[in-house]
Amino acid sequence: MLSKRVKKTAIELAPCIHGARLEELAEASGKSMDELLDFSVNLNPLVPRGLTKLLDNACKSISHYPDNRYTGFKKAAAEYLNVAPENIVPGNGSSELIRLFAEAVIEHGDRVIIPHPTFGEYEFQSRLFGAEVEYVEYDDIANLNPEGKKAVFLCNPNNPTGKLLQRKEVLKIAQKCMASGVFLCIDEAFIELSDPKESIVELAASNDFIIALRSLTKTYAVPGLRIGFAVASCDFAKLLNNIRLPWNLNSVASSVGEQLLKLNKSYLENALIAIKKEREWLSSQLSAIRGFKPYPSDANFILIDIRDFAIDSKELAERMLRQGIIIRDCASFGLENHIRVAVRRRSENRRLVKAFTEVISEWGCELAEKEISRSLERGVVARSRIDCEYYPCHIEGQDCTFCFCPFYPCEDIRTGGELLRRATGGTVWSCTKCSIIHRGDIADEVLKALMRGKKIKEVWKLVMEPHL
Repeated sequence: MLSKRVKKTAIELAPCIHGARLEELAEASGKSMDELLDFSVNLNPLVPRGLTKLLDNACKSISHYPDNRYTGFKKAAAEYLNVAPENIVPGNGSSELIRLFAEAVIEHGDRVIIPHPTFGEYEFQSRLFGAEVEYVEYDDIANLNPEGKKAVFLCNPNNPTGKLLQRKEVLKIAQKCMASGVFLCIDEAFIELSDPKESIVELAASNDFIIALRSLTKTYAVPGLRIGFAVASCDFAKLLNNIRLPWNLNSVASSVGEQLLKLNKSYLENALIAIKKEREWLSSQLSAIRGFKPYPSDANFILIDIRDFAIDSKELAERMLRQGIIIRDCASFGLENHIRVAVRRRSENRRLVKAFTEVISEWGCELAEKEISRSLERGVVARSRIDCEYYPCHIEGQDCTFCFCPFYPCEDIRTGGELLRRATGGTVWSCTKCSIIHRGDIADEVLKALMRGKKIKEVWKLVMEPHL
């Protein structure tokens, strides 16, 4: 039997769940890939100028094998980070480099330390090669004791939380590992889009127990090319280059990667400014949604706690997909009812916020329809409720017929509602001064119109407009 002839760890492991499932979700939703906006992948929102030309030129080399020494790519990466070409290990994205590190270092029975929550590939690759995993809270990583362990994995800034540890904190962790003869694998895939000054690549280049990973996938928004590299001491890098798969970086990726690394630094400087501005704007908009609690982020993505939201993360992701938006359900990170969204361009971020609003309205309408059915079964349409817990029309102690105002946010000041400016920036529609929908006769008309199959906009014109 197959199970008796292959590694036990290979049988027991389930693959990691990642974002970037555009084609799969397009098929599931019945939409084309062009119709979907993917907020589950965290890329630089500024695509490099001239990328198409770089690709065209690189494609001229596809009739030849790439040079497995990757001399040009290594030189460009080394000059970019001010290390030596001998410190560079090219890879088919940082995921392959995590596998390569684990393959070179981890043996059956070794113990490794992995923070929680973080990128799932560290655990997957460690377990594949037989390691036992010890978890620590990411916020408590500075207090770790590496004695007796083979390796420590650290993502900085962390995925999915977006938290960036300062360089001085990481150096303390590195010193503990070096003193104990423990490998520190630090994944800096997002550091270029956060704060490059917090990197420790120069330490990785000079110490055998530190290895730093970089991803051009994220930095230059080229996920389809799969380009990354590791920085390690000359001896460790030589070992990794000896055992990596030959031609692990195809000729197109190698050529394009080399040219991207030579881009003027102003490209990334402008990207950092844009990301910071958009992250602050998007975070303020998300904070305005009751039940959404965005975590502070130093990266180009935002983790959101939605445990107090009316819809769980799985259903929310499904509803957003129907709106043409892909978000990341963070259940695979071990985070119940958390989602993660990328920071993209303003027009795209507006689409995200609008889609959340439409999902809320859609859900509220469905809830209202359920209330209608229950009311009609009982022979009662409008009834008073003072214990409504649902956003956004809940006012403590106020009588409610609806569990959710189906017209929110109407943004019509004739109702008595108003746009309030938040201290954190942005605005939110407040309906605390509107009592129209709480009138039994109007609620009766609205409910019956909905039951006749009228759309929300039709009901507004038919029932609400005459009373304004």
